[in-house]
Amino acid sequence: LDLKFMNTIVALTIAVTKATLVVLFFMHVKYSTRLTWVVAASGVVWLAIMVSLTLSDYLSRGWVNAAQ
Repeated sequence: LDLKFMNTIVALTIAVTKATLVVLFFMHVKYSTRLTWVVAASGVVWLAIMVSLTLSDYLSRGWVNAAQ
């Protein structure tokens, strides 16, 4: 199945769905205490921070002219 430019989007959607199911059901977070929810949510927030910092560095690489 060749979806051209949608391959990455479909693959990431499947990966996020699988990760969510693993965390909620196989790691029993869905039926755990609030503290477990806070720890799981803080992990997701930390991942989002790290990804955004990495992307900001990657996307701004060409802004500064190198001294020659």
